[in-house]
Amino acid sequence: MERMTAHRSPDAPYYYISHALPVPSDPWLRAFHTDVQTEMHRRLGPGPGHSGLLSDPCRGHAAAEGPDWTPAMRCRTLLVLLTERYYKEPRTLRDLEVFRRRLLWGQHQTGERSPALVLVPWNTKGLPPRKEPDTLAVPVGDYTRSGLGGLVGAPQARGGYLKVLRAVVERIVTGARHSPPVMTPEDLYFTVSPSVSGMPRIPLSAGKFLDRQFAPVRVPWQPTHAAPPSRPAEAWWEAAPHRSWFSAPESDERPILRGPHS
Repeated sequence: MERMTAHRSPDAPYYYISHALPVPSDPWLRAFHTDVQTEMHRRLGPGPGHSGLLSDPCRGHAAAEGPDWTPAMRCRTLLVLLTERYYKEPRTLRDLEVFRRRLLWGQHQTGERSPALVLVPWNTKGLPPRKEPDTLAVPVGDYTRSGLGGLVGAPQARGGYLKVLRAVVERIVTGARHSPPVMTPEDLYFTVSPSVSGMPRIPLSAGKFLDRQFAPVRVPWQPTHAAPPSRPAEAWWEAAPHRSWFSAPESDERPILRGPHS
């Protein structure tokens, strides 16, 4: 897991827009991306380091990077356009899971939670009623009720759209300042025992990484305290053969916990 240490990569997009929208047939998706990029350049300058990337399923993953690759592994900020379909597609769920794993790793290293994940409701129809913590909240009625997609090309909602757009860019810039460590496809897995060949490679899920459960190991018990003068100490072969996981604390039969490094 040492690869997940560099916070920036020279070829990393400043932001990556992950979505489950039909790119060729959605008239407002590319317009929104153009508006985001224009506002980014207005604020930060037109340098190549401030350019973003729009997910296009037609392009697929770069062949050189392999099938496990996704730009969510390197982007400084992930902008998610939420729709009902987003939570049903493996490709988009992978983007979200990979980036959340990066956030979790960064939080483990720094102790701080990064704001680099930006969730924007594009179409609220079918979305869970309970909003996730990283959802962008802007007090614009149409955005709150129906989502950003209905505001992009609506002349009567231009003022509200610009307000949401600027809030999106502000979150992107703030998130990029606290970008989590980048990762590679190899970081999706870890080897239980790297020194032993043939050991299985096990998926490292975000839910199991920091809160790994340790199992008790049964080991021979030996006395740790001197025996009372009235009776001799028990020989080790006559003592209780194992520590018990269920022993009471005062019995001095405490379990030993072993982690994955053992």
